[in-house]
Amino acid sequence: MTLQLGRLTPVNLREVWRHEANEFTPWLALPDNMALLAETLGLGELSVQGTEVPVGNFKIDILAQNLEGDVVVIENQFGATDHTHLGQIMTYVAGREGAATVIWIAESFREEHRAAIDWLNASTIEGFNFFAVEIEALRIGDSLPAPRFNIVGKPNEFTRDVTRTTRQVNQGPRSELQQSYFQYWSEFKEYLAANNSKFSNDRDLYDYWCGFRIGRSGIQFAATASIRDKLLCTQLYISRSDNKATYRALERDKAKIEREFGGALEWEELPGRTASRIAVYKNSDPAINSDRPQQFAWMSQNLDQLRRVFLERVKNIIDEVETADE
Repeated sequence: MTLQLGRLTPVNLREVWRHEANEFTPWLALPDNMALLAETLGLGELSVQGTEVPVGNFKIDILAQNLEGDVVVIENQFGATDHTHLGQIMTYVAGREGAATVIWIAESFREEHRAAIDWLNASTIEGFNFFAVEIEALRIGDSLPAPRFNIVGKPNEFTRDVTRTTRQVNQGPRSELQQSYFQYWSEFKEYLAANNSKFSNDRDLYDYWCGFRIGRSGIQFAATASIRDKLLCTQLYISRSDNKATYRALERDKAKIEREFGGALEWEELPGRTASRIAVYKNSDPAINSDRPQQFAWMSQNLDQLRRVFLERVKNIIDEVETADE
């Protein structure tokens, strides 16, 4: 008996989705299809925060987040990749604070753009990850077309490790500034642990930013310490797709919030960016070792105050928005 098998045949994408923005992006944003993409890339669960999200002079096709609350940007493109989409990706990443994953989906990748993704994965700091994914549609006989995602570029820890080793051999270890930040945040995290703080961060930190998750995607408290500007900051950082609405809902309660906090706060909507913040600042030089105990106490106290004032408010606002969307 001869075993009869079907043969996979490609289907023109435009026979399945006539338009990238109007049909493919909304299709991909559906939970089952996001789950298929996430499974292919090994990213775990992804939750969509919005589609066609404005960022400056362009829009992000899909803004999502992973279970850790890190931003996931998905840029879709029919046809071969081009410099315009690469430029949009670079522009977005350049303005990011905190970790981000970028997924660029296209029918086909030009060699120079695949090389650009490999370079970004090898060259950017920890927390940034870039995927190049080709989308195709297939059918067997007269079956319905089925989507298939093919990874043509991805983060490679071996490549990152080799790159780090090569840098250490050719250029020496991390820069003096990065080492200074690493030492600063290591001491700060020790301070938090010694004082039984509710805040913790187990990542190695090599820049001015130290973030703390609250269990809700797109919301975190953060401490920053700028050696260049001699400036400390503690803040509530809102990077949800509805960040402006969340920010404005809080701002309407500004007077009461500041009374509860015990002082004035800086309310920064950050127009044109996919984030808003509410912060308090202090002029102080992180490079002065003898000042660190006072700096750590100030940051810890203000993080506690921000958490006390904002945590339940933010969770309630998010719950109301998500309930209204159901």
